[in-house]
Amino acid sequence: MFTYAVDVMGGDLGPRVAFKACKKFLRFRRDVSLTLTVTTEYYQEACSYFSGNPRVRVIQCQSSIEATDKPSQMLRKGQSSTMAVALLEHQQGRAHGVLSIGNTGALMVLARQSMGMLPDLERPALATMLPTRGKPLLMLDLGANLSVDADRLVQFACIGAAWSETLTGQPASVGLLNVGRESGKGTDCVRIADENLSELMPENYQGFQEGDDLYKGELDVLVTDGFAGNITLKASEALSDWLLELFNREFRQHWLMKWFVWLWLPAVRSIERRVSPARHGGALLLGIKGVVVKTHGSSDARTFRYALRYLHEKTRNFDALQLQQRYLNHRRHTASSSDE
Repeated sequence: MFTYAVDVMGGDLGPRVAFKACKKFLRFRRDVSLTLTVTTEYYQEACSYFSGNPRVRVIQCQSSIEATDKPSQMLRKGQSSTMAVALLEHQQGRAHGVLSIGNTGALMVLARQSMGMLPDLERPALATMLPTRGKPLLMLDLGANLSVDADRLVQFACIGAAWSETLTGQPASVGLLNVGRESGKGTDCVRIADENLSELMPENYQGFQEGDDLYKGELDVLVTDGFAGNITLKASEALSDWLLELFNREFRQHWLMKWFVWLWLPAVRSIERRVSPARHGGALLLGIKGVVVKTHGSSDARTFRYALRYLHEKTRNFDALQLQQRYLNHRRHTASSSDE
């Protein structure tokens, strides 16, 4: 039986969409139980909503961290918040992983404090798997670190490669996002990171990658700073939504196509399963000693449910010791190469 701590507070649509998602998720996952952290305002409602379900535990908390909170407000709420209590459940071994819809910055800070970091890794990176023409692509960072230096990009490459290799058992191919493939392109930070990665991860590093390389399916890991990563991700999600809407509208409006709905509808649904942002709404905080997943603050019940599924899938395949060893192997290679 897997148990997950779920921070349902802080989303744009309120905690009720999370309640709905959790109930539906549990209906299809008999091997899962959930611990929900809620504020006093929603405690009785949550208890009533899940009444009679022995696989749901609700914890009443003093406060929640909102997306609009300033850093000083986050610090004041601190360990009394729903987010911190959910992380504590994971840290103390009562939960196998954590899902939060709350403030990304606060989640990163509190996860570092509660869970700790892998050795020689300064900050965690927000990462998710993007669907492509070929194999899924692990992209990081997606917004946890808006501005980074070259060494931080190298660290992201190491933890990204380690995560990919832990899941697949195969050497990971790693690329660095840039405005061009030529060595002289990009900022000083990106060029320095490129030089370092070329020397330190020659068996993994595939050089600069441009934006139109994302969906070719040739890479396992793509590294960038959180500023470019977040813009890329959200632009991709918006494009996917628009294309799915366009497909449906064009097929349904054409009088002839309505007669053949039984032919084209399965194809559209197959495309939707592969590219819909709602189905890829979870992102990992890589580098934390544990499994911590963040979902969009604007997630509806469907997106939240798929984020729960993402957490479950990653937790079942997660081997903390193997991940740390693979990461340290990459970093040791880095250190030894630097000494030479």
